[in-house]
Amino acid sequence: MTLEQTYFLAGIISSIAVIASLIFVGFQLRHSANQQRIATAVGYYDIFRDHMKILSEAGMVDLFLRGLEQGADEFEPAEKTRLNVFYTMVTRGYQVMYYQARKKVFEEDFWQHSQNHFRDHLASRYYQSFWTARRHHFPHDFRKLVDGLIEAGPTAPLLEMET
Repeated sequence: MTLEQTYFLAGIISSIAVIASLIFVGFQLRHSANQQRIATAVGYYDIFRDHMKILSEAGMVDLFLRGLEQGADEFEPAEKTRLNVFYTMVTRGYQVMYYQARKKVFEEDFWQHSQNHFRDHLASRYYQSFWTARRHHFPHDFRKLVDGLIEAGPTAPLLEMET
């Protein structure tokens, strides 16, 4: 085998090695993206669980239910504080999900279903009072999203179940 043939063979082998390594990197990236999507779904569950945990605290369910029909002016200062903390947590959780959705961290249908759940909460009269008073604490693009979801209305009444 001549030096030229050896050089040619080495070039072919190195090209095959580069292609194989690129394929391997592609598989690794796909696996990493899938793991990130799973972690994001778990994170959403953690946010949802934390919101539900707050509602299990004494008196919070009553405040939450009153808030569905009453605006903030009908609550005592301590009640407003508790609901404001709750709705700040809810809104910040969805804000995190919004930025993850913009970065395409998870599938579009996951984000659509998450927005539907958020829309149901946004129908609360108290939430709407909260949002009017606190929306300036959130970035402009997220405010536009929330305003649009409020305008669209709930996907279903929050407390009614289909039979």
